[in-house]
Amino acid sequence: MKSFTFIHAADLHLDSPMLGIGRLEPRVQSRLRDASLEAYDRLIDLTLQRHAAFLVLAGDVFDHETPSLRAQFRLRDGFLRLERAAVPVFWAHGNHDPFGSLSTHVHWPDNVVRFPAGRVLWHRVEQGGDILCAVYGISYPTAAVTDPYVRQFIREDDAPYAVAVLHANVGGQPGHDNYAPASLGDLRAAGFNYWALGHIHQRAILLDDPPVVYAGNLQGRHVRETGPKGAYVVEVDASGRARLQFAPLGPVRWELVPVNCDGFSGWDQVEEAALLALEPLGPEPHESGVVVRLLLSGRAELPVDPDAPVELAERLSSDPDQDGPFRFVESVDTKIRRPPQPVPPEGLWAEVIARIRGPGYEQWESGPAQLPLDLEAARNEALRLLADALDEVEPDAN
Repeated sequence: MKSFTFIHAADLHLDSPMLGIGRLEPRVQSRLRDASLEAYDRLIDLTLQRHAAFLVLAGDVFDHETPSLRAQFRLRDGFLRLERAAVPVFWAHGNHDPFGSLSTHVHWPDNVVRFPAGRVLWHRVEQGGDILCAVYGISYPTAAVTDPYVRQFIREDDAPYAVAVLHANVGGQPGHDNYAPASLGDLRAAGFNYWALGHIHQRAILLDDPPVVYAGNLQGRHVRETGPKGAYVVEVDASGRARLQFAPLGPVRWELVPVNCDGFSGWDQVEEAALLALEPLGPEPHESGVVVRLLLSGRAELPVDPDAPVELAERLSSDPDQDGPFRFVESVDTKIRRPPQPVPPEGLWAEVIARIRGPGYEQWESGPAQLPLDLEAARNEALRLLADALDEVEPDAN
């Protein structure tokens, strides 16, 4: 077979609103709102730069069934760039952009293959007269699909390589709707060379042989979608072996940053520790900025100030008037606990301490006891010994 390269992306959620950016300056808000569209432009650039034979979109290209017109135009414009380079696009619709109810107002170029709703269809990819592979896929007819679509994937074409495109929850991953449920055993048994998955926004290679891959989303949309986001470049050699390379494309990265505040007594110490934690998280060369949530923890005697977290976040965010990469502290989540307070003594122990610390304690004479002792002398000596013992253990006694 002939070697080739393709791009696997999923969950673009074009023009999706970002959460947690309400207090940003309008200029920075607009940069965040454009992030998903900018990531898509970079995806098209990547496809052309790597001379990919085709592009796979494994569902949720749009964020909802009635996408904005600017998202539709941006998607079409990218498709047109690929059409001019004779690069086909294979689009499987997911739960956010179901085939049957997606409302769009533009015409898609001829190089775009939209897999039909509810049934698997396959298309060959040829290059220079050579058959490279066949791409199989299926789209959601509605937003909620509970049928095990994997059972419809039956390899029919005799192409030397077969790619399956599926928007699904593989292995019943928690925290995600169990749409088009499938198991790794189901995917392995189907006999395809590569499974291009969508739906889970955290990229993951679930299986190496054959590769079963979640590309993750193209751009993080909130603080639960942390780290670099992008697509996979899949290089298939003449023996049918696939080499995967992750390409970060998202212009804005979200991060959760822990800050240990043990022993702090002032908010200036918190700021200093936060700056140290933020220092290695500067934007990468391809990024416009980083959005951070600080997680304060530990035991500290910080002054009570309900406005301190908000004001600290503002101090740690970069100047919104700057044109370069930005750092925005979205919030400061405070889970700081106060150190344990001494427990007042009770009962007999309280009485003993009171008598030891009572009037006359400072006048007690120390030194070796003189035997024999009368009752009063014995009492005073016992109290003196208890006082000495208490002084020795008092730091740990409470």
